Amino acid sequence: MNRLLLSAAAAAALLSASFVATSPAQAWADKCRNNVDAQIDDEYRIYFHTSGNELSEEAIRRIDRAHSIASARDVEQICIVGQASKEGNAKRNANLAYGRAEAVANAFVARGWKRDQVVVRSKGESWGFMTDWLTDDSAADRRVDVTFSY
Repeated sequence: MNRLLLSAAAAAALLSASFVATSPAQAWADKCRNNVDAQIDDEYRIYFHTSGNELSEEAIRRIDRAHSIASARDVEQICIVGQASKEGNAKRNANLAYGRAEAVANAFVARGWKRDQVVVRSKGESWGFMTDWLTDDSAADRRVDVTFSY
């Protein structure tokens, strides 16, 4: 009887593990095939309000434009990298940056892209072209960069 219960528990654990491995939250592509640090066209930068990851009307227009161009060019993969300003807690900013990237990625999925064609990354706090001593809340830091892989 104990052996039967143990086997049932093991089977349930295996089933739940396989569910976790294939759930949508785990299904983003794992690596960009292009250099995400390459020059990024400002047209494919999606900007966000302070502490938010909601897509504005302008963000949606930029996503629609990027989607149209990517579809016309037979893009195989979209790489999406979120960033946050330097204000506040670094760990929270990394999570916020990831949430921004995921919001943009979900918009591409809603337009027909498969989750395994989309890479989602967080760059955390953005320093980019900004100087190390400038730690205020810059709109240039609150963004997601979108690049294409062919």
